[in-house]
Amino acid sequence: MNATKGYFCLAQYSPDVARQEAANVGVVLFCPDRQFIRAKVTATVGRIRRFFGEDVAGYHHLNAMKEALVKRVEIEKAQFTTLEDLQQFVVTRGNNILLTQPKPVMVMDPEQDLNALFEELVADPRKPLTVRSTIPLRKRLNDVLMEQAVKPYIRTKLRIEVPALKEILRIPYAFQNGRFNLIQSIEFTHQSEASVRTAACRHAVEGLTLYRHPHSIYGPLQLLIVADFTSAPQSAPDMVRSIFGESQVRLFTPDGLDVLKQEILTQGKLPSTP
Repeated sequence: MNATKGYFCLAQYSPDVARQEAANVGVVLFCPDRQFIRAKVTATVGRIRRFFGEDVAGYHHLNAMKEALVKRVEIEKAQFTTLEDLQQFVVTRGNNILLTQPKPVMVMDPEQDLNALFEELVADPRKPLTVRSTIPLRKRLNDVLMEQAVKPYIRTKLRIEVPALKEILRIPYAFQNGRFNLIQSIEFTHQSEASVRTAACRHAVEGLTLYRHPHSIYGPLQLLIVADFTSAPQSAPDMVRSIFGESQVRLFTPDGLDVLKQEILTQGKLPSTP
């Protein structure tokens, strides 16, 4: 099945909307080309109690509000034909279950991808099946990029506004070599190919958008992902590399950090002050 563009919104419970504090309780996936829209929500309020404590008013109505969202999406699904329809639905929410603004995602199988988004963004994380490195990926990456020889080429803690995505990306590291390379680290801890694929597709959409829209200050952009697949299925690295390759996203693994280091040292340009 070919990939097509979709959009997802997180469903979040906020006991006090004015405080803008919320916890994820579900996800809505909309795929216009497949005429698909569906919501999936948590079955209990246990996760919300852990976020906000036992004394928050309204817990006894929470399950009803979640189910109302699922039913409303199902009943009105024929009315969703464009992104604007979903955006209008988001702004008309009127209770303590709010929806975030839609974000793009590549969709292969809507049902599987909905479940994968739910597992990745809403469900409580499961313990990995394998023993992970004792050194977190972020520290390993930071140790390489902050070496004395490499550090002069690196810019850190950037906020990149992406008008096409209507969001601001927080980028921990970047370097210039003709394109401004935005470096992010990801640990694929998902326990299914579908979950890994969905996560990869979200980053692929970001990466392709960045590649196609030069920044007003930094110029042409490219997303560079350093990914740890320790707890992912064996097939995950090849699958993610294929997805990223079609979206102009470069992929490195922890054992390839020396390659990245040499690229920065040989091709990197010392940053000017923008």
